[in-house]
Amino acid sequence: MQTPGPDHGLRRAQTLRRLATVSLLSGLALLCCGCPALETLPSQAKVHEETDEQSRRQYLLYVPSTYSDKHAWPLIVACHGTWPYDTAELQMREWAKFAEDSGIIVIAPKLVGTKGDFPPPPEEQIALQREDEKAILGAVSAVKLRYNIAENEVFMTGWSAGGYAILNTGLRNPDVFRALAIRQSSFDERFMDVPRDQVDPWQKVLVIYGVSDLLREQSMALLKWLWAAGIHPDEREITGSHRRIDPAVPWKYFREVAKKSPWVRIRATPTGGAKRLEMRFDLDALPKAVKQKWFFGDGTDSHDAAPTHAYAEPGRYEVTVNVALQDGKKYSRKKIVSVGRVD
Repeated sequence: MQTPGPDHGLRRAQTLRRLATVSLLSGLALLCCGCPALETLPSQAKVHEETDEQSRRQYLLYVPSTYSDKHAWPLIVACHGTWPYDTAELQMREWAKFAEDSGIIVIAPKLVGTKGDFPPPPEEQIALQREDEKAILGAVSAVKLRYNIAENEVFMTGWSAGGYAILNTGLRNPDVFRALAIRQSSFDERFMDVPRDQVDPWQKVLVIYGVSDLLREQSMALLKWLWAAGIHPDEREITGSHRRIDPAVPWKYFREVAKKSPWVRIRATPTGGAKRLEMRFDLDALPKAVKQKWFFGDGTDSHDAAPTHAYAEPGRYEVTVNVALQDGKKYSRKKIVSVGRVD
């Protein structure tokens, strides 16, 4: 039998220290975030468990009892953090009663890439985040088909490690999500899977962090990353440590964005014509656009409201629209479009 050497004792001591640290952090997490999500679910309507047909991933859905398709409704995607401290069920408990009272439809997807305590290596984490992106977008698309959703009022929020899904899905899809509210988020720059040409500097982002939050430094790193990416985030410091926040806080931010920030969105759709090199461009804008000029990225332009343009060659083009809105203000927006077969 081999006698353990001095390295064995050192490794054992290091392992015990790591286990003690994990136990302490787990206890703090449970202390800080266990109770506030146990809100009573509203009795006016049920929380439905749905399955996205494409990703085969489940999500929870709450539609207020007052729903009517006579007007468009806001939609919030609520992203949970690390299991078991946070789940889709706990997010729904946090949001459902507030949604019933405020007239909001809520989705709480079941995520796989929101492990904040011991996340996997970057390659594996990014793969999980891409799976979550497919599941979230699938759930949003399914809900839009069934309910009258306001295209300019689709928001994403969440807590703690839910920040991984909010950032990588929200920033990669600014045409879908008008604004993001990231509450006391986990953050690791190695996990950011957002191409620079997909970052929309006009997308509104709120970062909330606590004075004594365990993840405060990660929130500071996140703010630094957003600034470097060309986004000018809003930030809010709150009292206390790593804890849940009243849904009224992010919802107030979303309402302010919807009321005060102009919304200008380019939609590009292949028509299938001209050897698959033809694209139709549409403009969504609030206030309403009264004048626009398109630049298609190949040296040509158009003043049409919804032009169809045939490119000479396949490739990636930067499309720009200069627009004057009904309130008299002028804006410029850009979008990278892939045309035809791009290697």
